[in-house]
Amino acid sequence: MLFKINSKLVISTSRKPSQITRRFAQFLKHYFNGVYINRGKASFSKVINQAKQYENSLLFIITETKGNPSSINIYNLEKDDENPQSSIYINVSLPQENNKINTVSDNIIIINKSSDLDELFSECEVIKSAEKIKENCIIIRDNEKEFISASFIDKKGEDTKFKVYIKGFKLSDKSSE
Repeated sequence: MLFKINSKLVISTSRKPSQITRRFAQFLKHYFNGVYINRGKASFSKVINQAKQYENSLLFIITETKGNPSSINIYNLEKDDENPQSSIYINVSLPQENNKINTVSDNIIIINKSSDLDELFSECEVIKSAEKIKENCIIIRDNEKEFISASFIDKKGEDTKFKVYIKGFKLSDKSSE
């Protein structure tokens, strides 16, 4: 299925993020043309208040385990700013070299080829396209192992080489209301 994200993304991390987590957060900021809030010693409520300045926004908080990004907690600030709408449990693979991210953020499409994640995108706009989408997209597919992988494709149709391996997800009880 094809989905489109209709929100401005605000991205932050847990306190004292590692270099890998900061690099991943910066990648997401550039890929989605989002806003990055440097956490520093700021409280969670201060991050929430800063994120609320951006209309129609989703807040992504990237947490880590042993210095590596391990989950993305997604907050829909218009509905509930205390509890995440969903949490995605991840591993990431970052390219060795710094690649320039070339995207047109208003038109990024999620191509979900894994039926296991349909419920995760239930609040996203479903779209139909007669054309094959080859750029400005995230391709999610089942891996031969237990993970589901996400590849980020730029506006030139090239793989950014940033990979996210999804180990699972959890939806809040309130997100289905």
